Formats: sequence, C-alpha cells, structure tokens
Amino acid sequence: MQARQFQRPPLPAMPKMEEDGNPRFVIFIRMANVYLWYPLSIVAGGTTAKIMDTLARNLAAVIYKDEKAIQKTAIKQHRVLRSATEFRYGYKIVENGNMRAAISSNDVIELPKQDELKTVVDKVKDFFGDAKESFGKLTSLETPPPTETEEESKVKS
Repeated sequence: MQARQFQRPPLPAMPKMEEDGNPRFVIFIRMANVYLWYPLSIVAGGTTAKIMDTLARNLAAVIYKDEKAIQKTAIKQHRVLRSATEFRYGYKIVENGNMRAAISSNDVIELPKQDELKTVVDKVKDFFGDAKESFGKLTSLETPPPTETEEESKVKS
C-alpha cells in the first residue's frame, strides 16, 4: 500500500499536432521551493522562436501575461500544486517529434522570473515612476503664454 503512494502519476495523453516546421515547446511549472517539474502545455513557436537567445524571454513574457489563468490550469492538472504560493516556469524543446521525451521532467530549462525580464528601458521607467511617487506630484514647467509684441499692439491701435 505504501509503495503505491510514491508512484508517479501516468503521463498525459499525447496531443495531435500538425508539423508546420516551427519548433514546439513543452511548458513546465513547479513550486518555487520544490524542484519537481510538471508538464503544463505545448506551444508552437513562430519564426522568432527559432532565434534561441530571445526564446526564453518570449516564452516567459507569454506566461507572465496570463499567469493567474496558467496557475489555475496547472493546479487543476496537478493537485499537488494547490499548496504552492510561488511558482517557477520552464520549458523543453520537442526534438524530432519525440513528445514522450519532451514531457519528462528532466533537463527542463528554467525561465527567468518576471522581474528578471525587464529591459534597461523598463528599469529606467520603473525608477522614474518610483521617483515620481517619492517626490509627490511632479508639475511640468509651463512657459508663460506669449505676450503681445510692440508691433502687434501697434497694429491693433
């Protein structure tokens, strides 16, 4: 009876996916403090996903955009995640159409956390946004309305 407690749940059924030449990725989720990955969904990447240096950022941006809905789905699929308060996300590339290998929880590449995704521009905006709050309401320097020149007043006279 106790041996049954520690058995891993069966792997999910493999979805049918058409081959369109774009790479496929399995998205994973885990609790922040437990290093056990759970497969969540499969995503087809577009042409920009073929550029590996932007891949992680693009996947993470998509996940964080709908993070609450993704967490809700993950908890429905993997009830053990119910107790988690913080999550991490990862991915694996589906190589040669081998879905079984792709959904295994080893060799998952962890995606950057949401705060690590910010670009230099975002960080500057955040800094000045925080500075604005720290200094209270910032007022713009308004130039005084143009006054009539001597020539315009002579014309009116």
